[in-house]
Amino acid sequence: MTVAWDYTHLEFTITDHYFFSVLQGECAKEGIQVDEVRDWRKLREYEVIVFNYPERPFTDREVEEVAQLVEEGGKRVILLGYYKNEDGVADACNSLAARFGLHLNPDVVLDEGSNHRGDPYFVVTSRVLRFSRGVGRVLLPCTSSVGLIPGRGEPLIEAEPTARSDKDFPPILAASYRSRASGGEFILFGTCVFWSNHSINLYDNRELALNLLRTPDPEG
Repeated sequence: MTVAWDYTHLEFTITDHYFFSVLQGECAKEGIQVDEVRDWRKLREYEVIVFNYPERPFTDREVEEVAQLVEEGGKRVILLGYYKNEDGVADACNSLAARFGLHLNPDVVLDEGSNHRGDPYFVVTSRVLRFSRGVGRVLLPCTSSVGLIPGRGEPLIEAEPTARSDKDFPPILAASYRSRASGGEFILFGTCVFWSNHSINLYDNRELALNLLRTPDPEG
């Protein structure tokens, strides 16, 4: 498997030792090649493309090129944001995600009933609908909710019934668009830190992270 970890839109990089060295090491153990990519033209060479907390919006040309990679190239593209539109990251994400019928809401999902160590911002859920091999419960800290257009996008991870959005959006934590033509996929997450060094070894976050970066989806 080959993964392009993009750095053309000022993302947090896989080589950031403080945040992602554990994920980088786990990928190496599993034979998943992850390269930091600074040249947009090289993204098409990889099977999976990750945009992890982009702070720069995508241009119309870039959006159409990503759509082509998904619709014709069969690529898996993973876009990850953060809660409350911090640093304008939801706006940056939505400049791309809207092309696939998905968007990040400018909210935060809180869960008083299912969380990590009593912190409602550290949402824990068992409702992982795909990429779920070896996954029971996962932790998604400081997450926004993900909106979708029915018939285009579909939920990928949902919060437990005890969760709520502070702006009353449905508490969908990740969603996807799948191309019927090519099998390519666009995935949008409400948080970029579920696979950070501070979260990846909690619950089944490691298994979820590796499932997302493997091709094909181990659950089909």
